[in-house]
Amino acid sequence: MDGINENIVIKLGGSVITHKDHALTLRSDAVDALSEVLSKHRSHKIIVHGGGSFGHYYAKKAGLSTNCRLADTKDAFLTRNSMFTLNRHIVKSLHAHGIQPYVVTPFIYNKRSNAIQSLILKLLTQGFTPLFFGDVIPCENGLKIISGDDISYQICSIIKPSRMIFCIDVDGIYASPTMEGSIIEEFDREMLKVFIGHNLNVDVTGGIVRKLQIATEISNLGVDVYLVNGLKPEIVFKALNGVRGIGTCIKGMK
Repeated sequence: MDGINENIVIKLGGSVITHKDHALTLRSDAVDALSEVLSKHRSHKIIVHGGGSFGHYYAKKAGLSTNCRLADTKDAFLTRNSMFTLNRHIVKSLHAHGIQPYVVTPFIYNKRSNAIQSLILKLLTQGFTPLFFGDVIPCENGLKIISGDDISYQICSIIKPSRMIFCIDVDGIYASPTMEGSIIEEFDREMLKVFIGHNLNVDVTGGIVRKLQIATEISNLGVDVYLVNGLKPEIVFKALNGVRGIGTCIKGMK
């Protein structure tokens, strides 16, 4: 499979593209490796990236989350600015590997879904790779974070891609909430109940349980979802081709 006629959404997790335990620290080798492998696949790609140690660092200090709340303007600025800084690193790497990224800010979500669909399809037709990222957006009672995972769901609900790939920093979803033992190759929706209440890896956008909830919601759209190790480029390439057994897959409901 060369994917030439496929639309694929790829989420570059913050823990893959940054050192999450070290503030404002890019994993440049990982970013470049992902850019290279994405450039080798002939599909139409829509890329989303998380915040990692850039956006999450300032968001945590500011008390920002995916819930709407009052926040200091300066804190919101620092959070957004750190995301723009990270985004520039991603853009530079993608472009250096022959990909022409077109950055779309979250404010596009104020438009109708058919307008977003039209924009994305026009960009793909013209040879661009739409690039989205998590951000801070205004809400009714203040500000909130719109996460890269939430953006991924919104894009999938509009575009209905061939598959959705979450690049994470481990080999897949472990059967144990302590991340020990075997990887779940095919995640069943009923398994989600086991993980709820055991969210041991929580960040400002909800941790692994929230990711699994969103991934399951995407699969309910009829889209196959893959959660694979983004630090292993050869595995990401296999996921682009729809190869099973390389991480965790949630089959799309048909």
